[in-house]
Amino acid sequence: MVKFPVDAPKAKVIKTLEFLGFTVIRKREHIVMERENEDGTKTPLTMPNHSQIKG
Repeated sequence: MVKFPVDAPKAKVIKTLEFLGFTVIRKREHIVMERENEDGTKTPLTMPNHSQIKG
C-alpha cells in the first residue's frame, strides 16, 4: 500500500478525496467536504485550508 506523503499539495489531496466520493461544501479557513453513503448517511470531513496538507 502506498503511504500518504508527509506534505501533500492541497489540490492533490482534494482531487484524491473527490475520487473517493467526497464533494467540497465550503472553502474558507477550513475546507469542508462531505460524502453521501449508500445507506443515506453523510460522512463529513474537515481539513485546514493550507497550501500543503500534512499527513
